Amino acid sequence: MSDAGVGERQLLEETLRSPWADFIAKFMAARSLHALLRHRPQLACQRTIDTLAAVLADPVTQKERQALFLFREAAGGLLALFVAADRVWADKSGRVLHQVLRHGAGAVQRAVNEALASLPLALAAPPVATVAADGEPPAITWAELLQAVGGGACGELGFVGRSLVGRLADNSGLLVVKLARPDDRLDALTGEAVWLGHLRDHGYCFPVPFAIPQPVVVNGDFAFRLRELPICPPANLALHGERFAISFIAPPDYYRYPNEPAVDPDLDFDRFRRLMAENAHLLGFLTGRGIVHEAVIPLFHNRVQSQRREDSGLYNWVLAGRLDRWLESCRHPNFGLTGLRDFEHFVRLDDLRCTLYYQLGAHFLSLLLVAGSYFRSREPALRGCHGDGRPVDARHLFDAGELATVVEEVYRNYYQGFAGVPCLGPLPFDLVRLTERMIDEMGVDRHMDEVLRLVDQQSMDDAAFVAFLEARGFSRRQCARLERGVADINIPTGPHLGGFNQPISLPELVEAVGAMGAMCVVGRYLADQGSTVPWQMEEQEPEFAAVGC
Repeated sequence: MSDAGVGERQLLEETLRSPWADFIAKFMAARSLHALLRHRPQLACQRTIDTLAAVLADPVTQKERQALFLFREAAGGLLALFVAADRVWADKSGRVLHQVLRHGAGAVQRAVNEALASLPLALAAPPVATVAADGEPPAITWAELLQAVGGGACGELGFVGRSLVGRLADNSGLLVVKLARPDDRLDALTGEAVWLGHLRDHGYCFPVPFAIPQPVVVNGDFAFRLRELPICPPANLALHGERFAISFIAPPDYYRYPNEPAVDPDLDFDRFRRLMAENAHLLGFLTGRGIVHEAVIPLFHNRVQSQRREDSGLYNWVLAGRLDRWLESCRHPNFGLTGLRDFEHFVRLDDLRCTLYYQLGAHFLSLLLVAGSYFRSREPALRGCHGDGRPVDARHLFDAGELATVVEEVYRNYYQGFAGVPCLGPLPFDLVRLTERMIDEMGVDRHMDEVLRLVDQQSMDDAAFVAFLEARGFSRRQCARLERGVADINIPTGPHLGGFNQPISLPELVEAVGAMGAMCVVGRYLADQGSTVPWQMEEQEPEFAAVGC
């Protein structure tokens, strides 16, 4: 072993341990040590691991505004040992990272989450053939569509969102005609049918029940144009003028959701728990095979500014900002009694527009929000504010033990689906603390308002301004009293998790989903390496000095 290399390592360690070194000096030392360990991990010793652990446990560093950058370098150094060093140092460095994951918070936990999530995975997206129509889709009548699905009559028709739905005469399922919106591309519309066919026909052995709809083929193509609609669509439903559509046969329970106990008498807690676990397992299973659902529920930071923000108002959970209308987002999740749905949101891993780690966290965030909404949905009308302005307190609808059970089962089932091995060992977050905080924030509607800024009003004409307000519960009389472009307008559209343009009021949820996603990557990484037992730590670990709490 080179004396020069050992000397360099020792010098960097001394700088990181020195009470006299300032933040910049420690950052540069951590960065250099990270690079050294990445290229020459054999230089490490116990003091190296102890030094990096001390950096991550330092409460003084946590108070620094740029602490995340120093913590990233320290976590990266430990990860370099976990990946490349002999098994002794890999085990020791892994234990430190796992302790931070479980007991840290704030910037230090984020740094460790991101480090673990960067482990290389052997994930391969499946080849999914696209369907290219020759020319325009065929134009057909409603009767011709019924003939294409078997010639049977269809029962009473109605709209579910933009889909025209009717029960087949033999009661075997639902005929669903999904109509294009005005701005939809035809290839995006047919993408859902392509995914349906792929998942049905390519021999996937799903670990839990999954009733995949059967796409309808019309004249050799998935897409078609309806000459006429058999019933009038709702007045507020905007559809493509050419009536482009796809169709599929869905199971009878396709539009039954897991979080509607007030309207579904069969949806007791045991069934809800099982449905959440099964759908989490499915999401993890497909993601682990390179098929990612990008919209389990709609997640927004700020819907009202979606037209002028570069991010379209979409939520970036890593930034831990305010979460817009969380209960509204959970009303119709893209999973239910029959499994996952809305296959238009499936993408191959190679085509994912974000990192895999971000998407794992978005899945967990969506599932845990739906878990909270189940308890609120026991009394759906109980929300908002009382007449005197006090926020509604619905915490009595929650059961802490039941919520904790769902949270744990969601995590362990998703992990097993994604990693392909059981999730053993302790949870990477404080389950009791998380569920307590979920009940405190999801059970009390403290944040109800969004703000329609002047700049957003100026982008509307008067008709759009009135339509916007009416869609958010304003009466014609209330709209008439408001003049567009004069002042910001507070609109009670909540509950939200956090005040307008403020951080999320439930940061523990963001930290937990980040840890869940990171540990899923760790589990899959070890499975890819041929490990027979996923990385797990004993229940009794050396206590990590929690920082940032």
